[in-house]
Formats: sequence, structure tokens, C-alpha cells
Amino acid sequence: MNSKDQDLVTANFHPTISSDRLNTYLIATNFSDQNALNLYIWNAYIGEAFHLPIQSVEIGLRNRINQALVNRYGDEWWREAKFLKIAHSRQQEDIQLATRRIQKRQSSLSTGQLVATLSFGFWSSMLDSRYNVDIWSTELKNAFPNLPAGKDRGFLSKRVRKINDLRNRIWHHEPIFRLNLSQEYADTLELLRWICQKKHDWIRPKCRVPIILRQKPKGSS
Repeated sequence: MNSKDQDLVTANFHPTISSDRLNTYLIATNFSDQNALNLYIWNAYIGEAFHLPIQSVEIGLRNRINQALVNRYGDEWWREAKFLKIAHSRQQEDIQLATRRIQKRQSSLSTGQLVATLSFGFWSSMLDSRYNVDIWSTELKNAFPNLPAGKDRGFLSKRVRKINDLRNRIWHHEPIFRLNLSQEYADTLELLRWICQKKHDWIRPKCRVPIILRQKPKGSS
């Protein structure tokens, strides 16, 4: 790092990034300004690289779950009394919020618009145990055709929540460099394969996570 970069770290980064955030990187690099800055940039790069596999999982997941709900409750499942009767209040509130957002931007209210507007957290919650009897007892294998034998809805739910947590950390710009990112990547791709083998095979060669992982700066823990 040249002297100009050193000045940026010591004079500008603390007030614009916050001391607490920057200290995370300084502690991990034994308080080396140069290594801390390198690690900070790498953390952003690896988060960026995870965008493709996580996006692929999120979009695939919501479309698979939406189809399961269509199969059970019809094209507009989110309006149906039978679905709303079993839905947790949190999911009902999520649907109401998404509906208001669609109407606010003056888009036509449709299942497609709703599916795109609802959060990853909503779709993750639709794998909760409360839906096991009414939905997943019949729809699990249709929605996740490559789920390994012996793995149930609970196992799948834990995996989805794990990826959702990683997604939220990245989307909120949190430090992720201390996570086992090789395992996180493997878990993400495995979930994508459970959703759709063909999409997994198409996306995997285009992912840059393994390349960025090999570029992690030295001198960081």
C-alpha cells in the first residue's frame, strides 16, 4: 500500500465506514492497515461472486414453491381461503405488504408479480413444519426432484435457511471472510441441484466463487 492509501485508511475510512466495521478487518490482519484494506476489498469481491449462485437458488426456490402452492390451491393461491387458513400470520402480512408494494408502483396484481416481490425469507418460511401435512406431504418430491433419499422437509428447510442467512449477510454488506465459504458455496450449489439439475449444470461453470476464494489476501485470519 502506498502512502496515499495509508492516509485513506487512517484518516478517511474510520468516519465513512465506521470504526466498528473497519476494526473487524484490522483485528483479522493483526492491525495491518494494508492487509485490512485488502481484506475489506476481497470481502466485497467474494460477496459479489456469491450473487450468481444465490440468485439462482432464490429464483429457483420461489418458482418451485409457487408451483407447489398452485398445485394445491390454484393459480391465485395467495387469495384462497384454504391457504390463508393454514398460513401463519407472518406469511399473511408478507403477502399484504407485497401486494401494497405492487399496487404502489402501479403494476398489475398477479401471481407472477407477487412471486417476484415476496422475499427469500417468505419462501424459506413456507418450508416450516406447519405446512408439512397440507403441502409438503404431497408436493415435496415434485418441487425438489433431486432431494436425496432419506432427506425430508426439515432437512431441506435447514439448508434453505442457511443459504438465506448467507444471502442476508452479503446483501447487508457484512463481513463474511471468517465463514467456511468453500462449504457455503458447496451447500448453495447442492441446493440448486436439488431444485433443478439442469440449472445447476448451467450455472456452476459460470460461478467465480472458487477463483475469488483462491485470491484471499495473505495475512488475514
